[in-house]
Amino acid sequence: MQPSRIDTHTMENGLVVLGETMPWLHTAAFSMLFPAGAIRDPQGQLGLATVACEVVERGCGENDSRQFLEAVELLGASTTNSVSTYHTSFSGSCISEQLYPLLQLYGDLSRHPHLPEAELEPSKLVAMQELYSQQDDLGQLTLRRLRKLYFGETLGRWPDGELEDIEGLQYQNIVDFYRRHYSPQQMILSVAGNFQWETVLKLAEEIWGDWQPTDHSVLPFQLGEVDYQHEQHDSQQTHIALAAPTVPFGQDDYFLARCAIGILGDGMSSRLFQEVREKRGLCYTVFAGIHSVKDAACITAYAGTTSARAQETLDTMVAEMERLSEGVSEDEVRRLKIQIRTGLMSQQESCRSRAGALAGDWFYLGRVRTQDEINQLVEDLTAQRVNRYLAENPIQLKSAVTVGPAPLEMPRAFA
Repeated sequence: MQPSRIDTHTMENGLVVLGETMPWLHTAAFSMLFPAGAIRDPQGQLGLATVACEVVERGCGENDSRQFLEAVELLGASTTNSVSTYHTSFSGSCISEQLYPLLQLYGDLSRHPHLPEAELEPSKLVAMQELYSQQDDLGQLTLRRLRKLYFGETLGRWPDGELEDIEGLQYQNIVDFYRRHYSPQQMILSVAGNFQWETVLKLAEEIWGDWQPTDHSVLPFQLGEVDYQHEQHDSQQTHIALAAPTVPFGQDDYFLARCAIGILGDGMSSRLFQEVREKRGLCYTVFAGIHSVKDAACITAYAGTTSARAQETLDTMVAEMERLSEGVSEDEVRRLKIQIRTGLMSQQESCRSRAGALAGDWFYLGRVRTQDEINQLVEDLTAQRVNRYLAENPIQLKSAVTVGPAPLEMPRAFA
């Protein structure tokens, strides 16, 4: 099997083109990121990036909304869009020979969207329906509150926005947002799969080479304060979410932290699952993970339980988080390494996943890591290294949110 090859190129207008050729595949994929994420939403217009993304897709170039969708389907492509903290992204995958016409279609979408005013209300309704669907999901509501509490008003925003803000959006808000934030400056185009790098680079120059950048200043942000918030909800259940600082993605010790928190709360063999759910029967779901933004990250632990057992659940979760600093075993590390390797192997076989990983690496690290480099980082994980990290970086709770009939007593570790 021929090895993959990674190429990078920065165009004069700031657009970064990334590519990883995977010649053993019969497919190719792209990921196109614009600096138009939720952090760009003005106060009082939370959800603007999400609604703008919906309107942008409703016709471009010579195609109206229906014709655009038909053109994508005729290429046999699978496409999606999303809005995250920092970006609005469009991505797609197809058989290799259809990649170039697919990129041309999405070039039209980025450069020449119709932005039809008649599509504003339907687009707002789509965004609002997504929010309505979440109203009964108290677990997700709890995690949303925790993110905002820990990361602050800007970085803690949920991209879906707020109902009242979306209802008030005007057509000119969409136009202004597109003109300001859909720009080649800080834009990332990544391609992975079976394709010709030179052809993609030439096509990128033809589509976006004369596009003039707009100003994208660095946005100030401030992390939230140490705090506990309780939201009253008349229910037989209580939802608990805890946050503690950890290493952001891309920093030297990230994989050590990722391994430790995986042992704590990732999967049915994790300590939280075994102790809180299986052994004590305190809750129906419990997990822990890492949520990372560009310059900060937190450990997030969540449990959903009955209100009668909520305090015991909280106390047990905190005890397991504190016990982690006592060390992990080689067997636990071995299990996590297998899980991580499985995910990496799946990525290696998916050009779409790999295209997304290229763009993510560039944004967070300013470079692209090879798969061999990532594999080596995983291979180098040992219990000794993880335990040294944990001894030097014990978990210190910073933020907590509960949703249920009554507040809980926070542990001393939270103070």
